[in-house]
Amino acid sequence: MSNFISYLTRNETERGKENGNVEIQHYHRMQTFKSYIDEDEDNEKDDMKERASSFFQTDLSPRLLAGECKIAEADKTLSFSAFTDRKSGVSGKLFVTNFKVSFVTEDRSSYEGSNRRQRNLLMGDFDIPLTSIDTVYQEIDNDPSPKMISGGRRRKLSPGTTVSSYTKYIEIHCKNFNVHVFGLKFTPRDQNKMIVNTILHYAYPTKSSLLFAFYYGKEQQHFNFGSSVDTPLYDSPTDWEREINRCRCSNKWWVTDVNASYHMSTSLPERFVVPCGLLNFDLQKASSHFVDRRIPTWCYTHTNGVSLVRMANLLPQSDVATFEEREYTSKMLLTAVQMADNKGPPEIIDLNKSCPSLKDLQSSYDKLKELCVIGDRLKRSISLDSEKDFLVQDINWMSSLENSKWLSLVSQCMAVSIETMDLIVNKQKTVVIKEFDSRNFACLVSSLSQILMDPNFRTQVGFQSLVQREWIMMGHPFQKHNNLIQQGNSERVPVFLLFLDCVWQLLQQFPSSFAFTETYLTSVWDSVQLGLFESFLFDSPHQRSRFNVENRVMRQFRLPPVWSWNVQFSQDDQAVFNNPLYILKCKSQINGPVKDTMSDKSSLNGSLTRNTSYVFKLGKYYDDINAEVFSDEPSPILNPMIGESVIKLWSQCYLRWQTPAQIIGGGNPAQYFQQCIMMEEIIHLQHRLSSLNSKCHQRRPSSNLIFSSDKQKDQQDNMLDSTYLTSSFPFSSGPRALNKPSLIFTPISVYLQNSAIDNDYRDSED
Repeated sequence: MSNFISYLTRNETERGKENGNVEIQHYHRMQTFKSYIDEDEDNEKDDMKERASSFFQTDLSPRLLAGECKIAEADKTLSFSAFTDRKSGVSGKLFVTNFKVSFVTEDRSSYEGSNRRQRNLLMGDFDIPLTSIDTVYQEIDNDPSPKMISGGRRRKLSPGTTVSSYTKYIEIHCKNFNVHVFGLKFTPRDQNKMIVNTILHYAYPTKSSLLFAFYYGKEQQHFNFGSSVDTPLYDSPTDWEREINRCRCSNKWWVTDVNASYHMSTSLPERFVVPCGLLNFDLQKASSHFVDRRIPTWCYTHTNGVSLVRMANLLPQSDVATFEEREYTSKMLLTAVQMADNKGPPEIIDLNKSCPSLKDLQSSYDKLKELCVIGDRLKRSISLDSEKDFLVQDINWMSSLENSKWLSLVSQCMAVSIETMDLIVNKQKTVVIKEFDSRNFACLVSSLSQILMDPNFRTQVGFQSLVQREWIMMGHPFQKHNNLIQQGNSERVPVFLLFLDCVWQLLQQFPSSFAFTETYLTSVWDSVQLGLFESFLFDSPHQRSRFNVENRVMRQFRLPPVWSWNVQFSQDDQAVFNNPLYILKCKSQINGPVKDTMSDKSSLNGSLTRNTSYVFKLGKYYDDINAEVFSDEPSPILNPMIGESVIKLWSQCYLRWQTPAQIIGGGNPAQYFQQCIMMEEIIHLQHRLSSLNSKCHQRRPSSNLIFSSDKQKDQQDNMLDSTYLTSSFPFSSGPRALNKPSLIFTPISVYLQNSAIDNDYRDSED
């Protein structure tokens, strides 16, 4: 007989045993009713369904966005915790809408802000966007009768199939490597089949007009999302002109409208930058010789006057013209590039040879997914997801990671970007990066090279403008490569994820050179899977604009750009995007006094100060770190290392849902909060000195970090006291403490207890 264990609020006391094996216990973290079910498969009885029914009486419903509607629902559903061998389940109701799969539980604390994970304003902790679903597995009974619920068989469900058998468990694997398991054994038979078939139908749309984003945009068309975004969207000539003026090359390059209304190429934007020596007539004529009519276009001009250009391959001779015509066209365009920079013949880097193939990237990604998702890794007929399974696979973890070759691909792409940067900065040669259609690795190498050369792109707005210009506007096929639409046997090719991983590697090697954190990068990747933003929903600007023509009733349709972070996150949640080390490095009013303190060699009595004692102990290593962190300005050029010992796995992105791998109270987030405290203490002391010198009350300045002074005291206390730290913060709350009373979850507010700051700044005079 199964044990039904109920957990009430923290003020409830143990009431003993009721109804045979029903045991009500105290659970110190739960705010409202929760039920956990410990299943014994060998002793299942018919009366178990009657016992379970008492836990499913609440009328539950998911939160809906504008344009969202419920399609199917399943009563008496269980949501299982990861790595518990399916012995701990939360009772609730499963819904499918035209946007998401949503599990609603009786535990309302998850919807009232007291949960431990980063809150997304568009979806809850138990919501799964349909566009983020990668694969669906079904576990059925050998006998379809609900009475036979042991000995289940697991199989992968293909898109477009119809399920007729009774489903015991459904396992949903997401593109962000998360896995959700739901038990449907108590669900009514008609709902059981309906919920599974509805997921399969709506998770794999066959055309763009079936995506929920269009219904969402129709309801939101009276909002002007772009007006509140600081990031240039490059949908007007003004944004392009502002960028070439920033690079001080407006006398050499100009913004052309040769592709107005996408007459020349459907994968290029309507406006882009070309050499001043070329007219629209020349560009139009030359375009027929290039793949997808993608002529050479400007990417960036360095402060030394040397430029970076990207281009597609020339078409084969038999497709368009004679060999002489093709060669003449190529030389004409490259000569124009050379004349613009006046730096000699440009250096051509063939990315078809220097970068991995899309097939190699796809193969490597599949192996990485198998490694990081235990349900994919254990290719068995019966799914196993216990901690024991994790530990068994952990033995071969490093060799499996090496065999995936993912880190090798990261190193390879970084090497090409470093070569590009070196040619431009040190050898002062104009570089033309060439790829078959200039829509994949050309985006990666161009963007990464610019990050290495220009500190502007290491700020949040600068990075966003770079992605908007080099990826979104230049036609990277986000929809195709992320399988948002089912197109035959297409597979995921995450070129953009590989780019974000390369940026993360730079962030590890140069921790104070970037204004954003790894949490920001992970959030950008998650936004790609959300399927609500125009930025990552289409394969090109032309595809986005074509919707207005095909759907006249929604002529004013406009989705929000992903850079409107207020659509997804509150200001408190956006605070974890900001890097305290960058603030410490770049704000002169903070950096100056710190450098002065660091330069002191001894105290007045001749003894070593704390800082100089650290220098004495750590030697040159400390001097190098000090020079990097406390330099006068951001380093203009980054020259990263790419050796095997330096390139690491991006654990926050790939392993955040693997609870056995999480560090309770540790990992990178622990270091991050210590850095935030250090930043706040410096601001606190400076503000106190300033107040004493001026002899008048001044409001303490804000750092825009998680402990910042501009937050409401009661809201901040609630957030800090209810947020718990693991190495997967802020995405996963860590292992549940149901069967692990020894685990101690430390709230973030503990970090303030031993600091010199008081986080109530409203009326503080310090």
